[in-house]
Amino acid sequence: MEYQTFRGSDVHEALTAVRHALGSDALIGSTRQVTNGRAGAFGHSYIEIMAAPAQSAIVHAREGAEQPARAPRPARDRVAQRPPHRIVQDNLEQEIAQLKALVDELSHGRSPREKAQAMLNGAGIEGTLAKDLAQGSTRAARAGRGALRTWLRNRLADRIMVQPRLVERNYPQLIACVGPTGVGKTTTLAKLAARAAIDLGRSVHVISLDTFRVGAVEQWNRYAELIGIPFDVARDANEFADIMARSDADLFLVDTAGRTADDDAPTRRLVECLERAGDIRQEILLVLPAWLRAVDAERLAAGYSDPKPTALVVTKLDETKEIGGVLHAALPGSTPVAYLCNGPRVPEDIRDAAVGTVVDAVLPREE
Repeated sequence: MEYQTFRGSDVHEALTAVRHALGSDALIGSTRQVTNGRAGAFGHSYIEIMAAPAQSAIVHAREGAEQPARAPRPARDRVAQRPPHRIVQDNLEQEIAQLKALVDELSHGRSPREKAQAMLNGAGIEGTLAKDLAQGSTRAARAGRGALRTWLRNRLADRIMVQPRLVERNYPQLIACVGPTGVGKTTTLAKLAARAAIDLGRSVHVISLDTFRVGAVEQWNRYAELIGIPFDVARDANEFADIMARSDADLFLVDTAGRTADDDAPTRRLVECLERAGDIRQEILLVLPAWLRAVDAERLAAGYSDPKPTALVVTKLDETKEIGGVLHAALPGSTPVAYLCNGPRVPEDIRDAAVGTVVDAVLPREE
């Protein structure tokens, strides 16, 4: 039987898609709710239904395929007659029971430390960092899964550092964002610019060093006009120094081009500009997406050593439920987390990092 996958924001929408494609007598194979495991503004979920045309069952039987020993499913299991809420409830309960049985089976025979490492691996924390965090977990692991999770949450809380409210500090600052292409550097700076200028009343000036990305200047022109702040492009260190000398702003936000493994020109240009910035306090924010794998986070953190990042910004929290990998750019080098971004809206989708918030995102409490 050939099953197809249908999705919708709720059961009704998913079932409507099934009926439209396969007819009202389609057969339901499974139904589940898919979620990223987060609550509130960070949450995202949808309904997924596996269904097949009714005639597929007939063809399957005619071809002599082996049939189950039990009686045929009653007609009420069909899309047109089975209550949608029963479909979701029955299938979710079955899948939860299967997952719990699988976890118990996999955990059987593991040492306490291996159980701790497995829980961290499930959150995206791997390798040496997972082994380090799991040290000393024997007693908690023997006390059960809940006790182990609480112990690991506390362990993370002891290791995670934060550097919140950067733009709220009342002294002259320069904040630059660095990171790969497409991770949200420009959007992050636009959020900070809006918060500083509109909410805090600070004098803000944005300088872009990104002359490579198509549309980068036009995007910043729109942001600057909406926020009501000056914006300039600096093609080299001399232009950068001239812009800063002419400006009376007390907060400079510097956007940079995305760096690739084979081209460090964007960071070299930033270094040259920062050398001409005078004695103003400088913050270098490494911007990385929440879904980054551990090995890539470590590689990127090592690549951005000049200038050395002073804090980390985690973006795209709404696109994944496993953000532990990005901590590989923070914990080994004791780099604090400054901001968490969970969407593209300016300036709403940004929040100051707090230890508890980061821990909840990496290793949520079990319900």
